[in-house]
Amino acid sequence: MKTYQKVEDFLEDATFKQWVLHDDPVHHAYWLKWLAEHPSHVDLVAQARSILLDLNSVGKNWDLQRREKIFSSIKSRLDAEHIPEEKASYSPYSPYKPLIERRVKTIIGIFLFAAFLAGWLQIFLPEEKKELVTAEDKQEEWIFKTNPKGQKSIFQLADGSSVTLNADSELRFGSDFGQGHRDVYLEGEAFFEVASDDALPFKVHSGDLVTTALGTSFNINSYEEEKVRVQLATGKVRVYKEALEEQSVYLVPGEEVTVGLDHKLNKRKFDPANSFHWKKGILLFERTSFQEVVVALERWYAVELLVKNLPQKDIKISGEFNNTHLRGLLESLGYAYGFDYSIKNKEVIIQFKTQN
Repeated sequence: MKTYQKVEDFLEDATFKQWVLHDDPVHHAYWLKWLAEHPSHVDLVAQARSILLDLNSVGKNWDLQRREKIFSSIKSRLDAEHIPEEKASYSPYSPYKPLIERRVKTIIGIFLFAAFLAGWLQIFLPEEKKELVTAEDKQEEWIFKTNPKGQKSIFQLADGSSVTLNADSELRFGSDFGQGHRDVYLEGEAFFEVASDDALPFKVHSGDLVTTALGTSFNINSYEEEKVRVQLATGKVRVYKEALEEQSVYLVPGEEVTVGLDHKLNKRKFDPANSFHWKKGILLFERTSFQEVVVALERWYAVELLVKNLPQKDIKISGEFNNTHLRGLLESLGYAYGFDYSIKNKEVIIQFKTQN
């Protein structure tokens, strides 16, 4: 193993030059460790660093004649600054005069101690602490798109993808979306028209489901985490539970996947022609339970419904309402299913008639 007894030994060492002049991370770690094991050599290292940095500021020609000339110039300049009346002659790498040496030792010593401490902490700091520091340094900024009840919106993401966000829904994504990833997080319902990018798959996280696409369009309903539904309109997507990616389900247009009460992914067909009506302002009920209709109306019109005298029998509601005002919709449903209603501000009372 090479020994370092003179300044020349450091100046002629390629790894030392890489560390000083280029801050190479591999050599940086090596020399920090070497200094920790050879604390008596800190003076030589300080001198070598100072000389090497001065030499580098002039040029990178390391032939002996030029090196000696540059070094003499450096020494003369330092001597003139501190001992103007003295005209001593120095050999290329003889020790500095005490005053100069103290100055260099102090400056370089502080630098080396700081660098050594940073490197040592990086090596021995517990992993969880390092992860905490990294997380704080790289704390991600989130962008939120939120709709309250009774409001829908359409917006475009940085990659050109279009999102139609339903009422009572939220989409969030990192401020660096499109730079290395295209991940978004959905609560509620949204229709996605994804811009094609073979290098960056578009991923929607909804509940514990992940839907991955390249260039396609699909609808996700995740108002209830236990009943997430993904419906594919065009293209192709892959759907999987976050913890079970190996059990992926692939969809083609006209197929949907739902998460049942058994927490399994269930794939089946659906009719795209009779789906996604909410985007056009159409409420469509097809043998929908009355309880589900109430939830849909509250979300759609931003109201609170109070139901009185609900029949014990299970009522299934069917009907299509195209941009219909709440009063008109309740008038139609009340006539068909036998209830009266009253509206006061944001409160709606539905009173079923006495059943015979």
